[in-house]
Amino acid sequence: MPRSGFLTLFIGLLLSPLSRAELALPPPQPLQGPGGSSYSHADVRQWHFNVGGNEYWVFTPDRPQPESAPLVVFTHGWSVMQPDLYRAWIEHIVRRGAILVYPRYQATLKTPAADFLPNAANAVRSAVTDLRAGKLGVRPELQHAAYLGHSAGGLIASGLAASWQRLEIPRPAALMAVEPGRSSGPRWREVPLEPLSGIPVGTLLLAVCGDEDERVACDDARRIYNESTQVAARDKDLLLLRSDRHGSPPLLANHAAPTAPRFDPRYPPSDSSSWLLNRVQERVRQRLKQGQPNIHNALATDAMDWFGTWKLFDALCDAAFYGQDRDYALGGTPAQLSMGRWNDGTPVKPIQRLSPH
Repeated sequence: MPRSGFLTLFIGLLLSPLSRAELALPPPQPLQGPGGSSYSHADVRQWHFNVGGNEYWVFTPDRPQPESAPLVVFTHGWSVMQPDLYRAWIEHIVRRGAILVYPRYQATLKTPAADFLPNAANAVRSAVTDLRAGKLGVRPELQHAAYLGHSAGGLIASGLAASWQRLEIPRPAALMAVEPGRSSGPRWREVPLEPLSGIPVGTLLLAVCGDEDERVACDDARRIYNESTQVAARDKDLLLLRSDRHGSPPLLANHAAPTAPRFDPRYPPSDSSSWLLNRVQERVRQRLKQGQPNIHNALATDAMDWFGTWKLFDALCDAAFYGQDRDYALGGTPAQLSMGRWNDGTPVKPIQRLSPH
C-alpha cells in the first residue's frame, strides 16, 4: 500500500473522534481461551538485527523463559517497517508462548516489490539459524511454524508458506492472511503472489477480509482461499469481519483494524523508517493537547482484535500445533464466528463465513 494510503487510513480512521451518542460498551477481552488475556509468560524479550531490507526483529517469551517454543513469522503491511504499530498483537502472541520473527522486507518505500519475498525469507533463515544455535535463549520448534501477514504482508506470508521448500524455511503448519493485497492493479503497487498450490497439504489456513476495507477488499483473500488447492476444504476458511456501530466506541473492520499500536520506550525506533510512527505519535500528542476525549480508546485494542483476528490466529495455531480449539478457527461454528456482546446484551455482528458450506 502506498504511504499516503496507509497514513490517511491509519490516522484518519483509527484516531477519529468517537461518538458520545451511543451508550453501549463493547465486550472486554475474554479472560480465557483464544484471544484471551490468560498468558503463560509475563514478559517479552526483543532482539534486533541488521538494517534496511535485511532488518528483522525476534521476540521471545520471558518470565519464565521456555526451553523451546513454536515459531511465528509476522509480515507487516506496506510501509509499516517497524513493529510498534502491531506491538500489542505481537506481545499477545509471544506471551502465549511463541517465538515471533518480524522481517522488514522493505529497505525504503522505493524497494521493488519483487524484493519483498526474498528479503523476508532471508530474515527468517537468519533468525532460525540463530535460534537453533541457542543464541537467543529459546530454541524454535520448527515442526510448529505459522505464517501471519497483514495487507501486503498477507501476500508475503502466503508466498513464504507456498514456497517454503525453495526458500529453505520451515514448513507451514498454519497460515493466516489478514486483509491481503494487492496482487493486481497498477504495476507500481502490485505485489507478486507466489503459486499458492505450493501451500502443502495439512496446512490450516484462514484468509480474512474486512467489510469496510476500501483498500484491498476481499479480492486477494479469495485468491488465497481458492488457489491453495492442496489444502483440503475442511482445513481452510474465507472469513469477513464486519463493522458494528451499535455502541461507543464503534468496532470498525477497516484496513487499519489489524494494527495494534503500542509505543514502548524500552525499544526506540531504529532509524528514519519511523516516519509513520512519528506521525501517529505526533497526532496523539496534538489531540491530547486539544483535550479531545477517548484518544486512548482510539489507540487501544478492542473486540475486533480479541474476538476477531487474535482469536482466529490463536485458535488456528492451537489446532495446527496441538489439535486444540479447532472449533474456534474453522468450520463456521458459533465459537469461530461469535464476536461477543455489547454490555447491553446485544450480540456484536458475527464474523461472516464466505467459504462454501
